[in-house]
Amino acid sequence: MPSTRELKMAALREFTKTNLDKQGFGGLDDDAKSCYSRPLRFTPAIGTVLIVVGLVLQSPIFLGVGAIVPLTGALFPRGMILDLVYNLGVRHLFRAPALPPTPSPRRFSYLLSTVLIVGSALSFYYGFAALGFVLGGMVALGGTILATTHWCLGSWFYRLIFAHAAAK
Repeated sequence: MPSTRELKMAALREFTKTNLDKQGFGGLDDDAKSCYSRPLRFTPAIGTVLIVVGLVLQSPIFLGVGAIVPLTGALFPRGMILDLVYNLGVRHLFRAPALPPTPSPRRFSYLLSTVLIVGSALSFYYGFAALGFVLGGMVALGGTILATTHWCLGSWFYRLIFAHAAAK
């Protein structure tokens, strides 16, 4: 009979697999998902830290330039800036695999993040700090959830809006 710890681990693994599937990584087998589970946390974790820094500084310039990061993820499945940093450098330190291309649901999430970060930057620029914190805070909260659980709000929206494409 499995122990409580083993049951929790199995549930966590299934939860993680389901969340990765919903981000568009359903084409990966269980071994690949297991292999990529930790590395796929790198991009949202670092991106979230950058957003939090921009919010603390209340800097429209920092946030505006920072919006380029998720925009590259939305436009280039193999060329997001943070994925490249990971693939070309960080992964070698840990002898980890290169990240797979970013699937459409996660790219859509990056596009939503870009819009919210630009909105945050413009809010700070025009003196609407509260709105800037709300918009940027939404991205920081979403990034934190993604980095810790692999549950992606943007991918969830993608599946609502593009149900036919998401079913493939």
